[in-house]
Amino acid sequence: MFDVESIFSRTLEKVFVVAEIGINHNGSFDKLIKLIEMAKKSGADAVKFQIFSEEGFYIDRRYIPSQYLSVYPDELFKKLYLPFKAYEEAFKFAESIDILPFATPLDLESLNFLIRMNVKLFKVASSDINYVPLIAEIKKTKKPVILSTGFSRITEIDNCKRFFGNYPLILMYCVSKYPSKPEDFSLNEFKKFLKKYKYVGFSDHTKTLSLPVAFVALGARVIEKHITLDENDDSPDNPVSITPEKFTQMVSMIREVETSLKTIKKSFPDKLVQILSKRSFVARRDIKKGTIISEEDIEAKRPAIFRKSNFRNYNEIIDKVAKKDISKGEPL
Repeated sequence: MFDVESIFSRTLEKVFVVAEIGINHNGSFDKLIKLIEMAKKSGADAVKFQIFSEEGFYIDRRYIPSQYLSVYPDELFKKLYLPFKAYEEAFKFAESIDILPFATPLDLESLNFLIRMNVKLFKVASSDINYVPLIAEIKKTKKPVILSTGFSRITEIDNCKRFFGNYPLILMYCVSKYPSKPEDFSLNEFKKFLKKYKYVGFSDHTKTLSLPVAFVALGARVIEKHITLDENDDSPDNPVSITPEKFTQMVSMIREVETSLKTIKKSFPDKLVQILSKRSFVARRDIKKGTIISEEDIEAKRPAIFRKSNFRNYNEIIDKVAKKDISKGEPL
């Protein structure tokens, strides 16, 4: 199972790839288990859930002004509710197939459940960067935290980071649009984000596979991407989710880039391949003895087993006097 502490190592050995199941289980325990299974097969290091208590995390709608009621999502989340017992079984199943389970608690009761489960780390949602009662309790656990920043400006991020102090914290560069488009993100801004906060990742809400790979190339230590069994079903997060097949492809691309990032310098072909591929200087036409050799007199052809074609040899040939007759095509 993935070693969470390795995310904070000086030289990162492996990017932490998280399959965000979120609420794509649609309130079905069987679907939740299937998603965990497919995440494992797709090469993810971890699965993440969004957990909330039966009471919910929205204010009772009787207190909500009427202009908000038509878009108030409390009823939707009631349909997506799974009891803690279901998540307890899901955690056990994930661990049995060697994939790390963790979750975003959306209320204090859910956090207490995760603490009882002795989870390895916590996730704080972008919208909850100022959910101080939750964050204060998480800090007491002294366990690593992944914190998304999609709703937050730098001042809010700095305030939260200051509250955590030297706590093991990963800040996720994120755009909280569902779905997001590539043009919503700034790789140049991420470079500054990385320089400022060091331990950072990327939480993706696009359908594309290229952006997570690009963020890894720039230094992201964690990649979070939503996974779904079928992009055409009615799972709530489908607009920001990809299938296991696409997830597998993304992980493969990340691992390729990861390997390249570990390589100190590029490899060169074998010596024989270089000799057969490079060139030697030859006469472009017949050259008589005593002729001053010009640019029009020379060409270069493979292989490089005579006077090699390079700038030093070129300067030694041009404007020099031919010491013998040289036939067209003959090496110089």
